[in-house]
Amino acid sequence: MTFGPPVVIPLLSGLGYAMAALFLKRATEGGTGPWRAAFIVNCVQALAFAPFWLLGGGEITWERIGHAVIAGFTFFIGQIFTFFALSRGDVSVTTPVLGTKVILVALFTVTIVRQPLPAIWWSAVFLTALATALLGGGKRPSDRSAYIASIVFGLPAAAAFALTDVFCQMWAPAFGFGHFSPIMFLAVAVFSVTLVPFFHAPLHAIASPNWKWLIGGAVLIAIQASGVAFSIIRYGNATTTNILYNTRAVWSVLLVWSIGHWFANTERDQGHGVMGRRLIGSALLLLAIVLVVRH
Repeated sequence: MTFGPPVVIPLLSGLGYAMAALFLKRATEGGTGPWRAAFIVNCVQALAFAPFWLLGGGEITWERIGHAVIAGFTFFIGQIFTFFALSRGDVSVTTPVLGTKVILVALFTVTIVRQPLPAIWWSAVFLTALATALLGGGKRPSDRSAYIASIVFGLPAAAAFALTDVFCQMWAPAFGFGHFSPIMFLAVAVFSVTLVPFFHAPLHAIASPNWKWLIGGAVLIAIQASGVAFSIIRYGNATTTNILYNTRAVWSVLLVWSIGHWFANTERDQGHGVMGRRLIGSALLLLAIVLVVRH
């Protein structure tokens, strides 16, 4: 693999996700709440992907529409479990658990797509999972119930997102990026209507200062999501894309320490032990990337 679009796009998408996380964390801490934030993000994604319909694609059939809706449903389910894990569990445990997605993508690729993976890719996959665990290191879980919640909800979230990527790899090429992705994210937005009863206040009650963080984060999420979706659909390898995309953990560390205070983020005030683990994780993640790129 050369250092071209299949590599650059997932790397930049990882940077976009890290920036979006800072924006959305600022918005949720300002009182927006996870459910309203998720609803708005999903609606913005649907709007952002709609113009891709102009790119065209394969023949429109009910079967292909159904495939896109199924992918949207698994993506939405992944979000729900993620919010459960973050709200009921501990972030320092949930984040590494979500990082197991890259292993699950590889496993689903073998079991569902029946596509063999080179041994070097498996090495990169497990290095990535280990690196993600180290990068997510922080305070110990506040209590045993929070730890259990992180595992119980985090693993299904990772599995749902992994299934989404594999479904995109299986079904989207025949339908085309221009047809598959708009329908998929429109479905996600429609499914998000089910979140409305869980709002703790109406959308119009969101404080004005929070809207800039919320919309900024939503736009960045849409941009990086389009990069990941395009990479998987256009180049047809969900495993490699996810390994490269997982550099979002490295980007997050760098951004928190350099500009996190712009977003009222205090994570850089954690101890040297946490940073030491994160630096080791960063090195392992970069090694995984080198393995994939050289192969």
